[in-house]
Amino acid sequence: MGRVFVMGYLSIDRVRGPDGVAREQPGGAALYAALGARAVGAETALLAAAGEDWPEAWDTEAQRLGVDLSQRIRRAGPTRRARLDYAADGTRDSAHHAEAAWWERTAALAPPLPPGPLAPDDVLVLCPMPSGQASRALDAAGPARAVVDTSEAFARREPEALRALLPRLFLFAPSREEIALLGPLSGCAVVEKRGAEGLALFPADGAAPRRFPPPPVAVVDPTGAGDATVGAIAGGLANGQDLDAALGAAVAIGARAVTAQGPAALGFQP
Repeated sequence: MGRVFVMGYLSIDRVRGPDGVAREQPGGAALYAALGARAVGAETALLAAAGEDWPEAWDTEAQRLGVDLSQRIRRAGPTRRARLDYAADGTRDSAHHAEAAWWERTAALAPPLPPGPLAPDDVLVLCPMPSGQASRALDAAGPARAVVDTSEAFARREPEALRALLPRLFLFAPSREEIALLGPLSGCAVVEKRGAEGLALFPADGAAPRRFPPPPVAVVDPTGAGDATVGAIAGGLANGQDLDAALGAAVAIGARAVTAQGPAALGFQP
């Protein structure tokens, strides 16, 4: 059995739903991915940098759920802040991607690299991050399998550099909106996140795509569901599942993640 190392960012989210109510909650792709990996029972470590305003209570809760925070560090200044506004049709506006402060904190809070070469059975999850940072993480991780996500912010800013990483990955997991920004993808297996339609796997060998629909659920807050799905895929692989089995379990975790506010559906009670 391997371990999951989740490398990425934490954030303090302000989420406004279709009801117009804004709520502050713990967030960041790294937090949701780590919780997704734990939801399938994988041993999971979080590699992230928090700012001075990240609540200690949130660390305590992550540890209660079994996330190893020994490599979660603090840096001077504030944690990244995300502003997410959801419309009634499910579309999302991520206004923070256009803010200079968000990009400044992205540079200042670069997560720590993996602690030396990882084992072949381990899985490194790279949450959305600049391509250069991802490349350094892949160098440090050695033979571990890499499951990599991105975001519209990075896909729009550096599509060629992200595509160049693909031959080094075990699995790339963008959304269909990100694929539209990145262009044609090749060099590794690709799983496309399709929101309420689940996942579509495009094998590296060019075999026919395989689809993994989610169970029907009532959506309360879709924040972090894709990140939790990616973490759960990595957790299944670390637990010894083949890719199809890992995807089948992960799509159910992603569906569960939308059924409560913030990460509460994954057991996190801030």
